[in-house]
Amino acid sequence: MKHFFMIVVCLFAAFMVVSCVSTPDSSENTGDTIEQSWMFSASDADSVDIRLYSGSVEVRLWNGQDICVIAESADGKLPSCYINGSTLLCKTNKGGEGRRCKVTLLVPESFFAEEWKICTDTGRIDASQLWGESCEITTVSGQIQLIKCEVQDIEVNSVSGKIQAEDLVCSGNGDFSTTSGRIEVSGYIGQADVSTVSGAVEFDMAYLFAGDSCISTLSGSIKLTLPENDGYTLKYDTLSGAVRDGFASFQGKGSGTSVYKNGGVTIEVETLSGAVTIIPR
Repeated sequence: MKHFFMIVVCLFAAFMVVSCVSTPDSSENTGDTIEQSWMFSASDADSVDIRLYSGSVEVRLWNGQDICVIAESADGKLPSCYINGSTLLCKTNKGGEGRRCKVTLLVPESFFAEEWKICTDTGRIDASQLWGESCEITTVSGQIQLIKCEVQDIEVNSVSGKIQAEDLVCSGNGDFSTTSGRIEVSGYIGQADVSTVSGAVEFDMAYLFAGDSCISTLSGSIKLTLPENDGYTLKYDTLSGAVRDGFASFQGKGSGTSVYKNGGVTIEVETLSGAVTIIPR
């Protein structure tokens, strides 16, 4: 009986340890990896600023009412996470803590940020159902993937990595740029400014741009799928690529203009060595 009692006590103690580790504002050390979580009231933050030197970032919804930040570090050094004024700040620095980490941000479905800033030098960035006024996402070396995000203005930059935005709703300006990587966007953008040096650009729009837009690539094709609309003016400039406009039934090369219906907004496309294709949805 005494041994049985001791076994029960040990099992209960082990259960309590596991429960405490999974509780927010806790830390766990598993081998060389440290994990820590923080909880913040959603009402205390109207902006989010995540700055990592070397690490990946994931933003997604959860069923909690508060904001939860989970950090995993492979070098045993965690980033700093705290509320600065009304901004939720999570950061690392080049010479100190958290040089190799992953940050997961869990936000309530109702959370609206006036400003989103997510930046990492080397690492992937994933954001799902992000909601806000303005959004700036930057990575030097890593892929950026956005799913069902809704913002007024957005700026997405990657030096060497693919940019993909699926079912994006951007009522204002949408700026996308990469040096070496594809850019793929679906959804709606009020006014687009897109550029890549070596990579294709593919847009699949639910509605025609509301304002004049520009898409340029040095060595890559441009493919733009649009729904039926009231008209636009296509200004194109290519060196060694064909231009095909499915709405205006136009084919050409070099530089020129193609007008569909009343002209409407201007879509400017530029490519040095790539085809330009406008496809009716």
